[in-house]
Amino acid sequence: MPLNVLNFVNMNVKIKALTAGVLFFMGGQAVMAQKTKKDTADTKTIEEVVVVGYGKQKRSDVTGAIATVKSGALQEQPVPSVELALQGKAPGVQVANTGGRAGNNTKISIRGNGSLSASNSPLYIIDGVPQESLGNLTSEDIQSMEILKDAASSAIYGSRASNGVVLVETKSGKYNLKPTVSFSSSYGIQEIIKRPDLLNGEQYRQVHEAARLNYLSDIQAGILPAPTSGSAADLALKTPMANTGINTNWLDYVLRTGAITNNQFSFSSGGENSKIYFSVSNISQEGIIKQDKYDVSRVRLNVEQKITSKLKFGVNSYFTYLDSVPIVDDNNTYQPYSNAINAAPNLAPYGVDGKPNRNLTSNNPLWAFERVVSDRYQTIGSNIYAVYNPIKNLTLKSSVSGSIMSRRYNRFDAPNTRRGEQAGKPWGYGYYSTNNNREYLIENTANYNKDFVDGRLVVDVLAGQSFQRWEYEDSYVQGENFPSNDLKWLVSAGTINAGRSYFMAMSLASFFGRAQFTWDNKYNLMVSTRYDGSSKFAKGNKWGNFPAFSAGWTVSKESFFNVPVIDELKLRGSYGFTGNQTGVSYASGLNLIGGGENHNQNPGLAVTDLYNPDLHWEKGKSMDFGMDLSMFKKRVNIIFDYYDKTTNDLLYRIPVAQETGFKTMLSNVGRINNKGFEVGIDTKIVKTENFKWDFGANFSYNKNVVEKIGIPAGFYTTGFASIVKEGEPLGSFYIYESLGVAQERFEYKDTSGKVTKVVQPGDMIYKDVNGDGKIDSNDLVVFNGGIAPIYGGFNTRVAYKRVDLSINAQYSIGKKVYAMYKERSVSGAAVGYPSYSTNMIDEQMNYWTPNNTDTNVPRPHLASAISSWNNYRSSRFLEDADYLRITDITLGVNFDTKDFGFLKSLRVYAQVRNPFTFTKYNGVDPETYYVDQTLNVNQNSADTSKVQSGVDTNGIPTVKVYSLGLNINF
Repeated sequence: MPLNVLNFVNMNVKIKALTAGVLFFMGGQAVMAQKTKKDTADTKTIEEVVVVGYGKQKRSDVTGAIATVKSGALQEQPVPSVELALQGKAPGVQVANTGGRAGNNTKISIRGNGSLSASNSPLYIIDGVPQESLGNLTSEDIQSMEILKDAASSAIYGSRASNGVVLVETKSGKYNLKPTVSFSSSYGIQEIIKRPDLLNGEQYRQVHEAARLNYLSDIQAGILPAPTSGSAADLALKTPMANTGINTNWLDYVLRTGAITNNQFSFSSGGENSKIYFSVSNISQEGIIKQDKYDVSRVRLNVEQKITSKLKFGVNSYFTYLDSVPIVDDNNTYQPYSNAINAAPNLAPYGVDGKPNRNLTSNNPLWAFERVVSDRYQTIGSNIYAVYNPIKNLTLKSSVSGSIMSRRYNRFDAPNTRRGEQAGKPWGYGYYSTNNNREYLIENTANYNKDFVDGRLVVDVLAGQSFQRWEYEDSYVQGENFPSNDLKWLVSAGTINAGRSYFMAMSLASFFGRAQFTWDNKYNLMVSTRYDGSSKFAKGNKWGNFPAFSAGWTVSKESFFNVPVIDELKLRGSYGFTGNQTGVSYASGLNLIGGGENHNQNPGLAVTDLYNPDLHWEKGKSMDFGMDLSMFKKRVNIIFDYYDKTTNDLLYRIPVAQETGFKTMLSNVGRINNKGFEVGIDTKIVKTENFKWDFGANFSYNKNVVEKIGIPAGFYTTGFASIVKEGEPLGSFYIYESLGVAQERFEYKDTSGKVTKVVQPGDMIYKDVNGDGKIDSNDLVVFNGGIAPIYGGFNTRVAYKRVDLSINAQYSIGKKVYAMYKERSVSGAAVGYPSYSTNMIDEQMNYWTPNNTDTNVPRPHLASAISSWNNYRSSRFLEDADYLRITDITLGVNFDTKDFGFLKSLRVYAQVRNPFTFTKYNGVDPETYYVDQTLNVNQNSADTSKVQSGVDTNGIPTVKVYSLGLNINF
């Protein structure tokens, strides 16, 4: 049992007073139940220290909204990414898995989305260095993780902190620590979380035959005119679909059960004047789509050396190598998974020549596997720092950090493949691209901390300077006409027909300061400011100031407070300003001229974008009121926060007159508000020597409103079924309101009572919003729910002696998904001979007939006028997508190692991820369609996917994983 304590503090020092102990985590407080040698029980509170911007604070002094995720909670879960281990762990933090591709496909959102085109991702600070993601980390390397949610906590990071900040501190070894070696390994298999039910060949033919007969019936009844003789419609009516006797389930040829392995080795040690932490890890993952592969290896080395009693140096360094085979045509419309759902089931997958069948009306999903693709990343980074204490209470720190990321992407379509052919003849195509991204950071800080008035007043003052620069290089070349299927590099191409290279750079200079005051351990006050200057904007708009302040009052320490069951009650409030320029082009606010080809391929110069001299970064302001409550000897801990944050001057491209030569201009035009509240609770239900039961839960409500977008119409559509509209939340849909399937003849009438349209039984009815007798764009209605307003999670852990069981879950309430894929998959065989429609899902078999009227699936019909009417983009395809997902169940056994002198601990566990999902959503996965993100994010890439949240386009769903693993400490 002492090993649990040792794991928590990450040191192997001897604690002579302990013979058995276990560590509990209670609302951010660390409480240790222990037995002394005299077997007298005692509870001792350990003063917890949390990481904040450019420093650390006692938890009792915190005045902002900060969520702490303990390293133990992360390391117990063998997942491909740190982000997945955060699901459901912290109030106000929504972590969504955006798909089942191999690798990291998660999205973190803190207290809603506040931007339209700038990034909505939080800022990640790893060992003091800002980074774009957590991709260079493994869970085992993390010592602590804090999530800064309000402006007062994050404003010290200024123009990059609008979406919250995730602070990570990696392990660094300990002084006077005996050598410790740890090894962890897990192996698992993964499969699709739910497999869609597709029509077989006979069902597919049945639907087409019903569509043909319904068309003939309407012609015979005089409802529709007969098609022109010899036309496609006429051929469709006269040519019933042949019974091929083939039943191809294309998913069998696309999906697989993939393996995932996770191995990590670490070493830590320390002497009187030095300490070291070293780790090496590898994660290898096979995606559920064939050939999809993700293999990442990471090396981390953290070293610190004391030069004198006042001076020490340190290096935190890492190397990451990622080798992946990405899914070909990796988007939700053309990748193999969606093509497998669309492919006709009455056709064979392969032709007589043994190659993937080319006689399909849609893309054969097997064509994707003919393409050779590789994508490799290498990232190396380091942070070198020096800490000097010239006088007592004063700490000076200087650091220089940098990283280099190189990428090589290679694609080859062999001459004998479907995509490699040209005009039916072998040809071949190749594409090769490279990226070389570099960044460096220089920071200097001075921190002064001193007690006054006999220790009743504690003053902590910080001042600092920062400069960061990013450089991006990109190039590609493509060629064609290859002499052989085996010569895959462009050196063998007969023609090099395209290429490009460019370089761009941007920088951010900053000055910041913070002062914290604590009086009598009861009253806390913090003020901070940051002054940022960005090279992205023109003179006069480069600089911005981002102040913040917060205060706290520990009521339970007042003399008048006497509530026996309450151990601690603290009230806190904050108000502050942040900014956002991440994801905006490096030259957004500059008047630049670019070169390239113009008329007749002659070189020339032209303005690259319409210049807006007033362009500046987005500005956010936020207030927060919170409460921290501990009761019953800290066995019940509750946190509550109410917040209200507004992002002003949204960066968005507004339409401009065509006389300018451009269609849009990037401007600061909008405003988005997010307000809501969060509740978190941690309890120790049972706490005895042999049996322990912990339970925690969190609940978050966020109301998002687009208050202004700066264009006269007050709204704009964003493709598919989505809209951004003033007065509505992001993730809204703009579709017709379906009234169901007509059970009898239905008439639309205009304001004068004239019949304008007749709907036959079995066809769809839509709401005529304006009553003009027509269904057109004036009848489109806004529906909300693409981004759920309510979300949270819960976790519980039961331990009996050496056996423990933990269960984690997350939920989402108020979520809607527009199942856009059903426009094709429940389309009623809208296309006839000779092309026919794509395949459909089994829901289509519940189509309306005079004997089957209790359905919302209209009758199949080959006439385009009927089939297009029945498949309008409407609420027919809008579904409730609330869900509760058990994200993981882990059963572990800690073995007794007292007879093995070299072995300090041994744990074996079995785990299943995403075993159960409870939802009314008829699609495969309600979670996937929250938002999407690219693997390679940087300072120059926009993030607009949140405005199309909740649209299901048949993307690859998430996975279910079964794993076995072990953890060993020597």
